Amino acid sequence: MSTKTISPTVTDESMDVSPNWETDPSNTSIHGHREDGRTIAIHSLSVLPAYQRRGLGKTIMKSYNQRMETSGVADRIALLAHDHLVGMYESMGFEKKGKSDVRFAGGGWNSLTYEFAEYNPGS
Repeated sequence: MSTKTISPTVTDESMDVSPNWETDPSNTSIHGHREDGRTIAIHSLSVLPAYQRRGLGKTIMKSYNQRMETSGVADRIALLAHDHLVGMYESMGFEKKGKSDVRFAGGGWNSLTYEFAEYNPGS
């Protein structure tokens, strides 16, 4: 599950629902999906426990990253991860940005981003 956000990382606001989502589909608030956002905020990637540790999560993420990068709809992908998953995401090219301020589900998350090759923040 993912949305687009104007923030370079996942925030509590980007995981929220826009307060006017029913009347203003263009959403100009900081809450919820922002079609004009250049960051894809992944909110959930789940693999059933019986199928974990088989490389399925990596396969799904690599395919998703490639499709989103070639689509041109964003400059990066951002996600939150528990400590034990940071290494897996780093092995796929994600960069750890530090501990996240997100308080969803009790907090304690790490913030990671994957910058697309075409994106150059200095230009």
